[in-house]
Amino acid sequence: MSEQLVWRAARSSGAAPTYFRPMGRFLDGGLLANNPTLDAMTEIHQFNKSLKAEGHEVDIKKLGVVVSLGTGKPPQEVVTSVDVFRPSNPLELAKTFVGAKELGKMLVDCCTDSDGCAVDRARAWCEMIDTIYHRLSPQLSQEVMLDEVSDEVLVNMLWETQMYLFEKREVLQSLAKMLL
Repeated sequence: MSEQLVWRAARSSGAAPTYFRPMGRFLDGGLLANNPTLDAMTEIHQFNKSLKAEGHEVDIKKLGVVVSLGTGKPPQEVVTSVDVFRPSNPLELAKTFVGAKELGKMLVDCCTDSDGCAVDRARAWCEMIDTIYHRLSPQLSQEVMLDEVSDEVLVNMLWETQMYLFEKREVLQSLAKMLL
C-alpha cells in the first residue's frame, strides 16, 4: 500500500510499549529517536542528493530554519554509584547490585534523552549548513510520566511551560515572522 492514513500513522508512532499496544508491527518512534531532528534532516539531505543525481538540482530546497520542539526536560538526578565489579563478599555483592541498577538507569536515560547530545549534534549540523536552529523544551521541576494523572503535577507542568513560553516570547515572535 503506497498511502498511509493519518490516524494510522499517528497511532503507530505513539505506540509506546507498556502504555499503548503496538499498531501491527509499528511501535513508538521514540524507542529509536526520542529527538528525530537529525533523522528528518538526514532524509531531507538524502532526498536532495537523489534529486541532484537525477539532474533535478533546480528542485533542491535549502533548509532555512529547523525548529525542534521538546516535551520538557526533567530535572537531573544524582547518581550514587556505577561501580560494577566481581564481589568478594556479601557487602560488595550489595554494592554491585546498586551499581548495576544505577548503571542501567544511566544507559536508559542516555538512550531516551531527547535533549543532550541529540540537540548538540543537530545544532552543529545546522551551523555547518548555515541553517537557523532553535530548540524549545522547558525545564521541568519534576519528571512527568507518560501516564501521569495527578492534576497537581499536570497543572505544575503546564504552568512551567507557560512561563517558559513567556520567557521565549521574542524567539517565538521572530520564528512566527520567519515562517510567515
